[in-house]
Amino acid sequence: MESTPLPIIAEVSRLVTKITDRIAGDRSEFPLFVAAVTAETLKRLKIDANVFYGQAAWIEIMEDMNIMWAGCWGEHTHFWVATQFGEIVDLNTSVSHRKKAHSNPLHRPKYSPPILWSREVPGFYRYVPEGIAEIDLDSERDRRWFESSMKEIAEKLPQMEALLARSTEELDFPDESILCPGRKILDDAAQNFKHFDRALLVKGIPEKPF
Repeated sequence: MESTPLPIIAEVSRLVTKITDRIAGDRSEFPLFVAAVTAETLKRLKIDANVFYGQAAWIEIMEDMNIMWAGCWGEHTHFWVATQFGEIVDLNTSVSHRKKAHSNPLHRPKYSPPILWSREVPGFYRYVPEGIAEIDLDSERDRRWFESSMKEIAEKLPQMEALLARSTEELDFPDESILCPGRKILDDAAQNFKHFDRALLVKGIPEKPF
């Protein structure tokens, strides 16, 4: 395998986004939690994965259709997953517009980029890893969230053989746009990526923030 098989991407992204959203209330505020659950779920499917930390940014489209970089850099840190295939996996980019910008209450994004699961990273994302994160579940809440997530995933995650036997028509992705290996874009029901991409074509990508 040169990349994570599409059936695994579909199942892991759907389970992890659904479960972490429900347990955390809104996963957009908890990238480390989401990344930890993602990495552990992949390991259960015999795919090596690590949680990385560092600076990260992605384009968001504002309500007035202006374009700006959002993310974590400088004093702030983001978390994502890297697989044995060199893919960056970030299940939080598609919902970054839900995250509250405490330093800028006027920041009102309308469209976010897709979930990222690819070795090829388009120019509307930027990731600069600083190291592998140590998952230190030092609070009761964190332990409870992680254990509850993995218990549910253990109950619902099919075996590798059953997953790989699924046809394309049987795949069930989350209803969020997602960028898969080979720059394959799967849009959501509301066609958010179509609107996101159209704004990029009109406005262009601004200079990178770091």
